[in-house]
Amino acid sequence: MRLFEAILIVLAGQLALAVAVMGGRRPKWANLLPLVLLAPLAAHLVREGARWQMAPAYLVAVGFVLEGVIRYAHAFRRGGAAQSAGYRGAQSAMGIAGFLLLMLSAAAVAFFR
Repeated sequence: MRLFEAILIVLAGQLALAVAVMGGRRPKWANLLPLVLLAPLAAHLVREGARWQMAPAYLVAVGFVLEGVIRYAHAFRRGGAAQSAGYRGAQSAMGIAGFLLLMLSAAAVAFFR
């Protein structure tokens, strides 16, 4: 596994677990944390090139970034209004699904060089 692939998978995995644990209960500024994934994603694509085995990791990273920006804009517009319990459950499910996709990507990179 290449350096930036590993960094991307580890950071996205940490974010996926944080989303699964916290659900929708997080401060407004925490919605911008997924932007941290853009640096290793860009470095990986530029320095190492895209690989089909990393497709699930790319989807998770881009999905988290888009979701974080949309949530930040929504919370900024509403003044940080609380989310419903159903939304928190959906956030937890998204975090777990993202973590599983990252594990699939890590396995693909390890076994299909």
